[in-house]
Amino acid sequence: MRQLIRTFLPIKSAPLRFGRCLFIIAAMVPLVSACFPKSQDTIKIGVVAPFSGRHREIGYQALHGARIAVSDFRAAGGPHAQSVELLALDDAGDATTAMEQANKLITDPNVLAVIGHWLDDTTTAAAPIYSRAGLPILATSAEPSNPSHGGSMFFRFYPTKSALREATTKTARLYNSASTCLCDVISGSVAIASSLVEDPGVSVVGGPLWSLQEFVRITGPNANASYFITPVPHPLVASEASNFRDRYRSTFPDQPIGWVSVHAFEAATVLLTALSDSPVLTPTHLAEALAQTNYSSKMLREVSFTDRGEWRRPQYHVYRWKDSRRTHP
Repeated sequence: MRQLIRTFLPIKSAPLRFGRCLFIIAAMVPLVSACFPKSQDTIKIGVVAPFSGRHREIGYQALHGARIAVSDFRAAGGPHAQSVELLALDDAGDATTAMEQANKLITDPNVLAVIGHWLDDTTTAAAPIYSRAGLPILATSAEPSNPSHGGSMFFRFYPTKSALREATTKTARLYNSASTCLCDVISGSVAIASSLVEDPGVSVVGGPLWSLQEFVRITGPNANASYFITPVPHPLVASEASNFRDRYRSTFPDQPIGWVSVHAFEAATVLLTALSDSPVLTPTHLAEALAQTNYSSKMLREVSFTDRGEWRRPQYHVYRWKDSRRTHP
């Protein structure tokens, strides 16, 4: 052993011996540090939504709802509580822009997950980019189908298109509505107008986008003939969301509130809960924690995901417009 040491580290003088020891220690530091999780100064959660264009109210509702969730997370304390930041990006409701924003997110090493994009076209365009990059997305739209084919990095916090279609059909049957239209605000306005021409007393059932103020602006008084469903309670109507509504208004007094506010709040809370449960701060470990999600709140009965990353038991809430106000049916 002594001969081995002398061969490796010849002893000629104290300064030389000291210098070589420092060299060996310095060389070992990366090896030792690699055995432990890397500390991260900032943990970024991407929120991608339309902050401009026809659906811009979605973006601001989403951002403010997510901000309240982050505020709660920080107030609760914990090892990562003060490190989390939201990174909001505008996809303008445009598929090409959504792809550009997705490519920006995947180049930031501090981004651990994404919430978005709320519109089918934009989520469909961006989701494969996140999947290929290994970045988890909590998808907030009915489309696309899981691009990773079996969970992995894709989790849908929203009913599928077929589930929405079934829910609107049941609602139409319940309220004797003439037809359904899982469409945007413009197509919805046209569908209602066409139905009213045939029968002035008819009503039509639509999807979550019909809850937007933009829908009423375009549709006008005809909006009174519409029912719509949402995947989470609407805070202006649902009693179970009253506490959230009051807090939102006190925090953002001049900002509009809608079901997207609740949706983004709960989505961010689910993601931050998984972050707390993740043993290592990497996208892969966060995705594994999301796969084990078992979350419920006063506003949501249950959030858990199937092996394919789908919301296991999505819920629905039915509302209608009356004189430019959202009400229960």
